[in-house]
Amino acid sequence: MPFKLQNIIAYLFSCYCTICVAQTHISSELEDKQVDSIYHYFNSGSTKKAYNKAHVLLHTFKTNKAIANTNLLLAYYHNNYTAVDSSIYYTNQALSHKSIVNDSLANRLTILAYQLLALNNKNKGLYHESKKWHIKGAELSEKHKETNLYYTHLHGLASTYIALNKTEEAKKLFEKCITYSNDDEIILGSYINLGSIYSSLLQYKISNIYLQKAKAICQKDSSKIQALINVIINIGDNYANNDEIDNAIYTYGEAKKISLENNFQNLELIISDKLGTLFYNKQRNDEAILIYANTLTKAINSDALNIQMNSYLMLEKLAARKEDYSTAYTYSKRYSKLKDSIDNLQTKQEINRLEVKFETLEKEKTIKLLKIENLNKTLNIKNKDAAIEKYELQKAIITKQNENEVLQLQNHAEKRKNEIALLKEKEQLKALELDREKTIKYIVLGAFFILLVPTIGLLVIYYQKLQAQSLLNLKEKEVNTQRVNSLKKDQEIKIIKASIRGQDLERKKIAQEMHDSIGGNLAAIKLQFSQLTNHPDKVQLIYSQLDDTYEQVRNLSHNLLPKKIRENDFVSLITEYIKTVQDASNVKININFYDEEKINSLNKILQNELFSICQELTTNTLKYAEADTIDIQLDLLNACIFFVYEDNGKGFDTSVTTLGIGLTNIKNRVKDYHGTLHIDSKINRGTSINIEIPLE
Repeated sequence: MPFKLQNIIAYLFSCYCTICVAQTHISSELEDKQVDSIYHYFNSGSTKKAYNKAHVLLHTFKTNKAIANTNLLLAYYHNNYTAVDSSIYYTNQALSHKSIVNDSLANRLTILAYQLLALNNKNKGLYHESKKWHIKGAELSEKHKETNLYYTHLHGLASTYIALNKTEEAKKLFEKCITYSNDDEIILGSYINLGSIYSSLLQYKISNIYLQKAKAICQKDSSKIQALINVIINIGDNYANNDEIDNAIYTYGEAKKISLENNFQNLELIISDKLGTLFYNKQRNDEAILIYANTLTKAINSDALNIQMNSYLMLEKLAARKEDYSTAYTYSKRYSKLKDSIDNLQTKQEINRLEVKFETLEKEKTIKLLKIENLNKTLNIKNKDAAIEKYELQKAIITKQNENEVLQLQNHAEKRKNEIALLKEKEQLKALELDREKTIKYIVLGAFFILLVPTIGLLVIYYQKLQAQSLLNLKEKEVNTQRVNSLKKDQEIKIIKASIRGQDLERKKIAQEMHDSIGGNLAAIKLQFSQLTNHPDKVQLIYSQLDDTYEQVRNLSHNLLPKKIRENDFVSLITEYIKTVQDASNVKININFYDEEKINSLNKILQNELFSICQELTTNTLKYAEADTIDIQLDLLNACIFFVYEDNGKGFDTSVTTLGIGLTNIKNRVKDYHGTLHIDSKINRGTSINIEIPLE
C-alpha cells in the first residue's frame, strides 16, 4: 500500500510540473509579443504610446527577459528627451534583470546598456565616465563578435575624445570606423565629424575631402536629402572661411537649389542669409541688397519672424553703407516694430492660453453641476415610483405573514412533541456512553503509569551520559585548539626563519656579485684611468669595460625583481592573485583585460608596479571600505595604460580625508611614469580610481 501511494504522489507531482512549465512557456511567449508591440510603436514614431504601454505592462511581466527589454526601452525614451537621470535609472534596471536571459540576448542588451550609459554621462558632461562605458562596450562587442555595435562604441568614443579636446585620438578612431565598418550611418557620421575636426583646425581643404565623401553617401539615399543639404552648406562654409568666394557662392547655390526642389523653406532661408552675409562682408552691396530683399519677401510669406528681423537689420546696414539714411531709417522702424510685435505676440499667446485654460475649467464645472442636477431629478422620480411599489408590497407581505404565523404555531407544537421524545432517547444513550468512557479512561491511565516509570529512568540515564560526553568533547576541543595554535606558531617561526635565511642568502649573493664582477670592473677602470696619460690608446678598452659593467648592473637589477613577476605571464599572475583574495573573503571581484597579449609583453618593472598598485588598492578595500563588490579594468589602448578600480563600499570625503601611506605610494609610482591619478569617492557611494600611464 505505501509503495502504491508513493507512485501516485510522484505521478501527480510530475503532472503538476509539466503544467507549470507549459504555463510558463505560454506566459513567456505572450510577454515577448507584448514587448515586440511596444518596440513597434517606439520605432514607428509613436514614442508616447510606447512609453505609456510600457509603464502599464512593466508591473504585469513575470520573466526577466521582458522586464529587462522594457526597462531598456524606457531608458531610450528618456534619453531621447535628455532626461539623463531617468535614462540611467532604467538602464541600470535593465542590467539588473538580464541574468536569466539567454547568453546572446544578454550580451547584446549589456552592450546597448553600456552605450546608453556612455551617452547619458556625455550629456551630463562626465566625459571620462562616458569614455569608460564606451571602452567596456567596445571590449564586450569585440569579445562576442557584435561588429556593428563595436564600431558604434568606437564612434561614440571618438565623439567623447572630441569633447575632451583629444582630436588626434578622435581622428584615429573615426578613420578606423571608415576603414572597417560596414554601416553607412557610422561611416557618414565619421566623414562629417572628420570634416568638422579639420575645419576647426583651419585645414579647410582636407575638411572638404571628407565632406565630399559624406555628400556622395547622402546622394545615394533619397531619405538623406536634409543631411545632404547640411553637408553642402558646411562645404560652402569652408570655402567662405578659406576666402574662396566663387566656390562658396557656387556651393551655396547648389544647396539652395536642392532646398527649393524639396520644399525645405527654412534651409533655403538660412542659405540665403549666408549668401547675403558673404556679399555684405565682400562689399558687394547691390548683390547683398538683392539677396536680403528676396529673403525678406519669402520670410514674410512663410511667417519666419527671426529671418524677417535679420533681413531688416542687414538691409538697414546696407542702406546706411550707401548713405541712404531715409531707407535705413525705414528698415530700422520696421525692425523695431517687428521686434515689439514678437514680444507682444508672445505675451498675448501666453494670456490667451491662460484664458482658454480658465474658460475650459469653468465650462467643465458647469457641465458637472448640470449632470448632478439631472441625476438628482431622475433619482427623485424613481424614488416616488419605488415608494408606491413598496407600499403595495408591504400590504401583501403583512397578509402573508399573518397566514405564515398560524401555520408556524401549528408546526411548532408538533415539533415540540417530537423533540421531547428524542431528548429522552438521547439521555439514555448518553448514560451508556459515559459508563463506557469511564472504563476506557481507567485502563489507559493504568497502562500510562506502568510505562512512565521505566521511561523516566531511561531518560535520566541518557541525560547523564549526554552531559559526560559533552564535557569530554569540550576538553578534546580545547586540547585540539591548543595543538593547532602551537602548530601555527611553529609554522610561522619556520617561515620567518626561512625568509630571513633567504634574504641573507640573497644579500650575500648580491654582495658577492657586486664585489666580484662590478667591483672588479670598477677597479680595473680606475687603474686604466690612472695610466691614461701614458697610454691614450686604452680609451677604447675603458669604454668596453664600462659597457660590460653597465650590462652587469642591468642584469643584477632585473634579478632583483620578484620571481613570480619574472617567470609568469602578468595577466595569469594577477588573475590568480584576485582568485586567492576572493576565495579568502566574501567580496566578489570582477576583472577584465583588453588586449592581454600586449599587457603580458609590457616591461617587467612596470608590471611589478601595476601588481603592487592592485595589491594596495585591494588591501585598502578589504580593510576599510566594507564593500561586497570590486570591479577592475586594465586596458592597453593607443599606447596608453588605463587602470580603472571601483568598489561599492562606504567611500570617503576626498575634500576632508588626507591620503594615507598606501595611496601616497601609488601616487608616487604613477608620477614616476608621468601618469595621472584621479580619485572619485563620496560617503556611502563607493570609490572609483582612474589611472592613465602613457607608454611613450
